[in-house]
Amino acid sequence: MALEILVSVVGKLTEYAVVPLLCQFKYMFCYNTKIQTLMDKVKALETKESEVQELVREAKNNVEAIKPIVVDWLQNVDEIKKKADKVFNGATNSEMQCLFLRCPNLKTRYLLGKKATKKAAEVAKLQDEGTLFQKVGEPKPPVEIPYQNPGDLGVFETRISTKKKIIDALRDKNVSIIGICGMGGVGKTTMAKEIANEAKVDKLFDEFTWADISQVPNVIKIQDQLAENLGLKIKDITDKYVRAERFRERLGSDRSKSILVILDDAWEDFVLETIGFPSAGDDKRLKIVLTSRDKDVCKRMKAQRIFDVNILNEKESWEFFKKTAEISDDVTNNIKGTAEEVTKECGGLPLTLVTVGRALNKKSEHVWKNALEELRNSRVANIRGVQKLVYSRIELSYNYLESDEAKSLLLLCSLFPKDHEISTDDMVRYAWGLELFKDTMTLITTRYKVNSIIDNLKSCYLLLSADNGCVRLHDVIRDVCLQIASKDKHAYIGLKEWPKHDNNESYNAISLTSNEPNQLSSGLEYPNLKFLLVICNQQSLNISKEFFVDMKELRVLDITSVRIQIPSSIQLLTNLRTLCLDDCTLNIENSTIGNLKKLEVLSFYCSDLDHFPDDIAQLSDLRSLDLRFKHSSSYCPLPHGILSHLKKLEELYIGVIRIREDELEQRGYIIKEISSLTDLNTFQISTNDTQFLLQILKDMCIEKLERFHIELIDEEYACDNIMEYYHFGRRLHIHGIMYASAFTACN
Repeated sequence: MALEILVSVVGKLTEYAVVPLLCQFKYMFCYNTKIQTLMDKVKALETKESEVQELVREAKNNVEAIKPIVVDWLQNVDEIKKKADKVFNGATNSEMQCLFLRCPNLKTRYLLGKKATKKAAEVAKLQDEGTLFQKVGEPKPPVEIPYQNPGDLGVFETRISTKKKIIDALRDKNVSIIGICGMGGVGKTTMAKEIANEAKVDKLFDEFTWADISQVPNVIKIQDQLAENLGLKIKDITDKYVRAERFRERLGSDRSKSILVILDDAWEDFVLETIGFPSAGDDKRLKIVLTSRDKDVCKRMKAQRIFDVNILNEKESWEFFKKTAEISDDVTNNIKGTAEEVTKECGGLPLTLVTVGRALNKKSEHVWKNALEELRNSRVANIRGVQKLVYSRIELSYNYLESDEAKSLLLLCSLFPKDHEISTDDMVRYAWGLELFKDTMTLITTRYKVNSIIDNLKSCYLLLSADNGCVRLHDVIRDVCLQIASKDKHAYIGLKEWPKHDNNESYNAISLTSNEPNQLSSGLEYPNLKFLLVICNQQSLNISKEFFVDMKELRVLDITSVRIQIPSSIQLLTNLRTLCLDDCTLNIENSTIGNLKKLEVLSFYCSDLDHFPDDIAQLSDLRSLDLRFKHSSSYCPLPHGILSHLKKLEELYIGVIRIREDELEQRGYIIKEISSLTDLNTFQISTNDTQFLLQILKDMCIEKLERFHIELIDEEYACDNIMEYYHFGRRLHIHGIMYASAFTACN
């Protein structure tokens, strides 16, 4: 028993005293081994460090964020290597002898051996940690929705109300795709960014992602942008279908999270499923916002709600422009007045307001006045910055139109004065006269095509709707179109006075729109001129007798709102197809219009004539005739034998016919002549004679007409009222009671 106790005591003494003492002696006498062990472990750690560094480089190339634990490990490795170097440097010096040069410095060796042992343990620990790093990077957190200061656009009432409607649509569980549309430069992208940021503040969605679509949708590029913002790594996948599947899996990975996707600046429609989106409405957590300058793109992409971003009103424009141009309250009255006029010329388009405002910021008065002159004369591109930012964007919209026909029609619209309401009927007549559509054989098919193109141009916000079925051009778009037209093959030009130089060969189309000119002189040649528009707002215009002599290629002539005598040289326009003399006071006593054998469209809409042009009976190719004179009673009934010679008529607008009791026998021949026009598809007439109207309804079989307006009026009815029906469909109107197209006249 005593022996067992003794053995136990000796064992404990050995464990607690002898073993530690031996370790201390090893630090002193085996220090070389300790140093070598540390060297070996540091070398192994450096190898592992190189492996981890290579993984880090690969992760950075994949735009991944390096894990914090890896960053800390690399820093710790660097520090332990520095500490190990100090031990190695000390080992070299430790070979020095002691003071009496007979024995080694045991104390130094002891300390170094102990340090080497401790550092070796630390190195070994780092080595073990490094072996755990199979993946050193992780996808970066989602990128914030791009945001730029919109210049306080969002504070205006028009924008606030639109933004509120869009936010409400985002809250609607039944709406999955929303469209934001508007003309180039109106602020669609800014609106989308404001929507995204407001939705983020209100925590409407858990995740947000954004992609710029541009003119030609690139599936790979779109997927990359959307994936990056969602932290999805697909860059190493080249197959777009595999990428789409991965993206689809990512969208559905967490059913508890809602996602807002913004697809900015879509010019063409594309199938959302090719990107990786589920079918519209399949995932209630997912909302998609599209921005486009073409409303039809949003419609084709099945947007359930589409919102227009409109131009700023006059008050908003001025407030916005003042901030952009930094116009303070102490600015001179001259500059302030000029600045207000400049603002009006910008037409409420935010991009133009910003660009012009920045260009004129802190400029002198003469610079302001010059800019105003440039804007007033449709030379917007001459202002610094406008060419690059404004002109180029609108020109891109023009270039992206799907047909040359649409481009030509838009350029024709630019020839009208600023803010002019352009009649669809005018565009039909111009298109027919210029033969813009090679595949249309009748006026009605031309009308269909013009209406289709106009709808498309309005959808692209290149044309704006106006009253009475008309359209108009935004001032800035008009200016850009005029510049495009003046430099390309069209060679269109808008003028305030008739050109006086001799080099006129390049002109294909000219518009003269001014209150000032009272003389159109001859002597200049226009060998390629095909279109001439003159609008002078009821000024007397003296056209020289030889004015039309050198315009033999002219196809369309439109003279509006002037008092003129038609010169005899008009008969030399042997290629003229469309002649519009609207809202004019005309002296045509010696008319030569009948000599225009190729004329197919003739209009005297709302004009005063001193004499009925009997010679129009010679125009056997005429397809459209508008006799809605301003004072129709002066010329009614129609002269006998006029209409019977115009067998090709497709459109006939007679205006008002008042038949007196002594003229009742003339009802028959008028109805007979009208009924003989078998190609007629458009017809208008107003009359005070009930029997006459009933006979028309009986004999004409109105159901075959595409468009008609037939009206029974009383004696007090104002003739000018008919002018409001310049645009009509299928109407029967009796004493203010209207019956629409459901009426069948033949029964």
